[in-house]
Amino acid sequence: MQTTHRHLSRRQLLAAGAGLAALDATGAQAQTADFPNRPIRIVLPFPPGTVNDAVLRLVGEGLTQRWKQPIVIDNRPGASSIIGTDLVAKSAPDGYTLLANITLVVQNPALRKKLPYAFNELRAVTQFNRQQLPVFVRADLPVQSVTQLLELARAQPGKINFATWGLGSTAHLLQEKMRVDNGAPMTHVPYKGGADIIKALLSGEADVAVADLLSPDAHFKSGKLRVIGVTGPVRLPNMPNVQTLQEAGVTGFDGYNWLGLFAPARTPDAVVRRIAEDINAVQADPSLTRRFMEEMYVTPSATTPEQFAQIVDRDLQTWTSVIRRVGITLD
Repeated sequence: MQTTHRHLSRRQLLAAGAGLAALDATGAQAQTADFPNRPIRIVLPFPPGTVNDAVLRLVGEGLTQRWKQPIVIDNRPGASSIIGTDLVAKSAPDGYTLLANITLVVQNPALRKKLPYAFNELRAVTQFNRQQLPVFVRADLPVQSVTQLLELARAQPGKINFATWGLGSTAHLLQEKMRVDNGAPMTHVPYKGGADIIKALLSGEADVAVADLLSPDAHFKSGKLRVIGVTGPVRLPNMPNVQTLQEAGVTGFDGYNWLGLFAPARTPDAVVRRIAEDINAVQADPSLTRRFMEEMYVTPSATTPEQFAQIVDRDLQTWTSVIRRVGITLD
C-alpha cells in the first residue's frame, strides 16, 4: 500500500492559519455574546461586615438585574487575603470566578518570597473605588492627633497595642513605618477583620487601629472611638479637623487605598471588558454613587482594564519601596 505525502504551500498554510484564527475569534465572540449564562462568584478574601463587603453586595444586585444571573459574594478570609487570591488565580479563566481585593494584593508579592500563586496569574478588570483609611483610638487614650500618638509611643515604647486586619496589611505597614521613620514603636496585634478590631478597642485589648471608615462609624458618632488621622492626599470633607498622616510627618501613605476586581490571567479580553463596562455602568447610577460616598465614604471609580492595570503596576512599585524601607518579610 502506497502512502501519498502532500506538501502544503506557504499560501495554503497561511490560509489554514487564518481559518483557525477566524474560528477562534468566532468562538470568543460567541462566548462573550453568551456571557454570563450561569451564576458568577466574586471571592472577597475578608469577612462580612466591612465596607468592601457592603460595596460588593450592592454592585452585585445591580449586575444581577443587568445579567439576569445571580452574583454570589464568597467571603474567604485568612492569610492576609492569600487563600482567596490563590483560589481565583487557579480557577478556570472563563469570567465566572473573580477576585475582589484591596491594595493588599500588590503588597503581598513584596512581603513574601513564596506565594502559592504568581502575581501574573491574575489580570486587572476594573477598580471599584478609592478609599481613605482612618487611624482611630479608644476614647480614653489621651491623644487627639497622630502627632500626639507618636509622642506617646516614644514615651512608652512597645506599650501601645496597634490593631490591624493582618500581617503585611496597609495598617501593619503604617505601624512599622511609624517605628522606623518616627521612632515610635508600638506592638502589632493582627485580627481577621473590622468587627474584631472594633471589639478589641472597645474592650481595651487594643489602643489604636486602622480600618475602613464604615465598620467603626457608629462608634465614632457615639464617641466610644475617636479618629485622629487619615491616609490619602487630603483631609476628609466630613472630618475637616482630622489631619492626614502626611501632615503628621508619616510619609508613604498619601495615596489612596482601593478595592479592585481581578480575573484569572487567561480570561478572554472580551469577557474582561464586558465585566468592567457593566460594573462601571452599575456604579454610575446617581443614587448608588450617593450611597457609596455619603454612607460608606468611598469614591466610585470607572476604569477600563488597561487603566486599572496601570494603577496596579504603579502601586506594586510604590508598596515594594515602602516594604523594603521598613524591612518586613513574612516568609
